[in-house]
Amino acid sequence: EKFGKLFPADFIAEGVDQTRGWFFTLHAISTMISDSVSFKNIISNGLVLDKFGNKMSKRLGNAVDPFEVIEQHGADALRWYMITNAQPWDNLKFDFEKDPETGKNIYAGIDEVKRKFFGTLYNIYSFFALYANVDKYRASQPEIPVKERNELDRWIISLLNSLILEVKEHYENYEPTRTGRAIQTFVADHLSNWYVRLGRKRYWGGEFNNDKISAYQTLYQCLLTVTKLASPIAPFITDRIYRDLNHTTGLESCESVHLCAFPEANSDYIDKLLEERMQMAQDISSMILSLRRKVNIKVRQPLQQIMIPVLNGNFEAQLRLVEPIILTETNIKEIKYLTDASGLLIK
Repeated sequence: EKFGKLFPADFIAEGVDQTRGWFFTLHAISTMISDSVSFKNIISNGLVLDKFGNKMSKRLGNAVDPFEVIEQHGADALRWYMITNAQPWDNLKFDFEKDPETGKNIYAGIDEVKRKFFGTLYNIYSFFALYANVDKYRASQPEIPVKERNELDRWIISLLNSLILEVKEHYENYEPTRTGRAIQTFVADHLSNWYVRLGRKRYWGGEFNNDKISAYQTLYQCLLTVTKLASPIAPFITDRIYRDLNHTTGLESCESVHLCAFPEANSDYIDKLLEERMQMAQDISSMILSLRRKVNIKVRQPLQQIMIPVLNGNFEAQLRLVEPIILTETNIKEIKYLTDASGLLIK
């Protein structure tokens, strides 16, 4: 009875060299026994090559000991690096260098993953834990309705729910590389570099009012959801963060992130116009800061004006709503909106 419910398998994974062996044999046996295919989907794994694209070999001295890598960097970092670096069915060039002094292998790619993703995620968690402990926040306060929270909270919650939909689609389509990259972009570019950085003063001192509670509730929700989304790829650190968070608040009955149901998106919280204009603020601020670096004008030096071409009425209306953020981020006093009639635009 159980076999009938579980067969054929949803998917299997094996090396590309097994195409005519294992994959074919499974189908052949299954067809003879049950007149059915043996699996519905297949991920045919590519090969792990050295940085020059050659097969790894002990004879050539270009092989990597996976246990050495795990000992140095942990299994999560290795898994995340391999999955986000190339699709599973593509060959992966595994880059490493020998340290001339110690003779040990240096894995620059995995170091970058640890710093940019895991380091960022843990820093956000540490930031939250630090101030939540200072304020003795234990998530015991009534949940503040999302529509009553400030724009920054509503933006990151909208983006979080959009991420849930995107990640769910990628997992269901067996696209783990796109899944990992989407989660990494959310954590590094949006949650850390924008939401936490712009709203960090809300956690500092001051009265324990609704705005501060809203900030705690929003960041807690983001951290908890990210651990669930990323847990299939990075099972260890996500479980540690989830258990630490949930042990303190007791909001969920799961003992582990791996026993939790997959997050469900709430379409009522998704505001695409808000996401669009906040992305505009991020992109324009980044371009202005890049121009400052190009001409060697530091951010602490205020500038009088920046001119931005207006593409259409909707663009201008959206941009005006995030104008204060752009001015604050770039230390500029005024934005001048240019149209074709201004005589300054050349196509």
